Amino acid sequence: MRFEFITFGCKVNQYETQLLKENIPFLYRQNNDVCVINTCCVTDKVEKEVRRTIRKKIREGKDVWLTGCFVNKEKERIKVNFPDVKIFDKFTCFNRTRIISFFEKHTRAFVKIEDGCENKCSYCIIPLVRGKVSSRDENEILEEIKTLGGNGYKEIVLTGVDLGAYGKDNGKKLSDLIEKISKIKGIERLRLSSIEVFHIDKEFIDFLSSFEIFCPHFHIPLQSGSDRVLKLMRRRYNYSQYLEKIEYIRKKFKNVTFTTDIMIGFPEETDEDFRKSCKAVEEVGFLKVHIFPFSPREGTEAMLFENKVDWRIKKEREKVIFKVAENNRRKVMSNFLNKNLNVLVEKKEGNFWAGYSENYIPFLVSSQKNLKNKIIFVKGERIIDGKIFGIMKNRKEERNGTI
Repeated sequence: MRFEFITFGCKVNQYETQLLKENIPFLYRQNNDVCVINTCCVTDKVEKEVRRTIRKKIREGKDVWLTGCFVNKEKERIKVNFPDVKIFDKFTCFNRTRIISFFEKHTRAFVKIEDGCENKCSYCIIPLVRGKVSSRDENEILEEIKTLGGNGYKEIVLTGVDLGAYGKDNGKKLSDLIEKISKIKGIERLRLSSIEVFHIDKEFIDFLSSFEIFCPHFHIPLQSGSDRVLKLMRRRYNYSQYLEKIEYIRKKFKNVTFTTDIMIGFPEETDEDFRKSCKAVEEVGFLKVHIFPFSPREGTEAMLFENKVDWRIKKEREKVIFKVAENNRRKVMSNFLNKNLNVLVEKKEGNFWAGYSENYIPFLVSSQKNLKNKIIFVKGERIIDGKIFGIMKNRKEERNGTI
């Protein structure tokens, strides 16, 4: 009997799957092989992928266990369409342990600190399936990170459904948590997975810039460069406010990079609105853009909006903004050629070692040594297939002014 785990969706789901891996095989004994699927429902596309995977695993003769957001949304339909599938609440399975001790196939470990969202963006189903903000116990978080640090993990990525809302329900502060994490032995890098711009103020930025272990990379969802569309989406900012925060962060962090989410084809989005999103991608200078065509979600306000954008227009806009984003990505990466960055090596990729710099740029390095899970000092030389090929350098050379 073997357990297979499949994850759809966000970093929170990836974390929760890891926690399931450290519980389920020790708590359950089955005669047949089991496929545990941690599902997602953020778009219609991912829901279709979930259904296809369920059917595939059933055909393979495996017992299929389902959990996650798609289950929370479609439980009754699943019971009808897949009567032999076992539905379970993943949060009832953490009886053996409530902390992870490793993160399979990663040298960076995701640590969930918060669940739930109360922002009520007009297009988003997540508040309906994840519920209100629920912050994790601080001591449990710190114990988990100490365990991960003791097991050799050098970089921690804090994650949550609405990460910046951590502490809203229990009076804790994200800044206090970060300060305590910074003192944990073995942790050399700390990163935020994604944070909304309305959770960021100058005081918080100043605070983050004071920590040497904090990685100068911010994933801040924009969604649209059009104030009109942002208002329809019920986002809590306009583009000028977003840009003001970006510019302040640039002043406080050396070598900082930004990534974001952009939704295209939102109801009533005009050609002019779309052009503003393309312009914003270039103006901010994003390292990477996650592009999402609007997907109507049952139960959301935007599901009822009229003036839907034709799917052919959405497809064309997706191609256009993808090209803009890729051109911009290359420009941003070019800015770091002949510069020295610290790279956490994750794995062997062909003849190269692959990893990410502190500002989330993918690097390739050639070496006969085993560099996995090492933080190395690298000078970028050229761009190869969307990654920077770099040469390892000695930090003494930089101090002596020889590079």
